[in-house]
Amino acid sequence: MVDFDFILHFIRIDLILGFGWYTVLFFTLKLFKYKKDLLTEFDKDACKTFVFLGILFAIVWLLAVTVDFVVIMTEEEKTQFLNRLTGEYSFGIWLQPLFWLILTQLVRFNIIRKFLFFRILIVVPFIITFERFVIIVTSLHRDYLPSSWTIYNYIGFTWWEFLLSIAVKAIEFSLIVFVYKYANQSILKFKTVNHN
Repeated sequence: MVDFDFILHFIRIDLILGFGWYTVLFFTLKLFKYKKDLLTEFDKDACKTFVFLGILFAIVWLLAVTVDFVVIMTEEEKTQFLNRLTGEYSFGIWLQPLFWLILTQLVRFNIIRKFLFFRILIVVPFIITFERFVIIVTSLHRDYLPSSWTIYNYIGFTWWEFLLSIAVKAIEFSLIVFVYKYANQSILKFKTVNHN
């Protein structure tokens, strides 16, 4: 059985967040006017890849929900799931993936593509999901915090690990863009050869 959670997590965390880190790097290099034409051309392909990743995420999510419903769930679970899909709080299931799909498609607009602020603003909701937001807000409420909150506040990773993860995500996304660009050029070359 295909592990859809891993695929969805890889697309959302590694590739889409990689687009965010790539964006910071792109605008930094663009600020110093480093090979501006090459950067602009690569950025067009990066934005196309980002749009494609949003569509791919939505397709994989729908496929995961369908396979889970048809293959894995029992009859009682199917009934409960259908009630959740059509019930009072059905937006809780549909809102997050639709929100992410719409956000990734906003990069199609030139005004969004042109400014660093908008592009970073698009990537941030992929880090803080609705579920994480609710957990963070409720767990940081003063009634739930321990009295010794400020004594020991270790976050579980070092800054080098954080910087390395940023670099890996940006490199992963850039590699995907290179593969997309190479595949696109190969297809165009193949079509040109077949027409002649």
